Amino acid sequence: MVNSEEINNSVNGHSRVTLSEIRELLRRRYFRALVAVRVVGQIGDGMVQAALTTFVLFSPERQATPMKIAVAFAILLLPYSIFGPFIGVLIDRWPRQIILEWVSIVRGFSVVLIAVVVESGDDGVLLGTAVLVSLGIGRFMQATLSAALPHVVEGRELVAANAFAPTAGTIASAVGGTVTAINVAGPST
Repeated sequence: MVNSEEINNSVNGHSRVTLSEIRELLRRRYFRALVAVRVVGQIGDGMVQAALTTFVLFSPERQATPMKIAVAFAILLLPYSIFGPFIGVLIDRWPRQIILEWVSIVRGFSVVLIAVVVESGDDGVLLGTAVLVSLGIGRFMQATLSAALPHVVEGRELVAANAFAPTAGTIASAVGGTVTAINVAGPST
């Protein structure tokens, strides 16, 4: 277990994360597994967000209204404000590995539900609810991955791990969104 003095010494001794620290972290099997789950999950988040933005806001036959745009942005932000304050309590009650397994399964079902709703052409409450649930589950997974880091790295490595893993996830989300946006837009004429 990591004590607060180790963390404080680690934080005070670092001004930036070095490439050698990242290489050392990536030698740890369980750290690699956590980063891989985060990267794959956030690529999926980026893809879902870009596809739904295109479906709801930029589809000519849907004619986005200011209200639809406001609702779409609210749905994207609600997982952080509604679920965020309560996630830590839930994570501390159950084993993190079990959470990650079940959240992954539920998340897969939520993405399938979104695909079914989109295929039906519905861009109303059902789609909004499905997206909110999917993004909320994604937020729960990200928080669980962050909470699991102290269990797979040593105290002195925690700062570097906390800097690297979420950054890799953010980049993965941007890549997923960009790839989806390019594919949805199609070739330019």
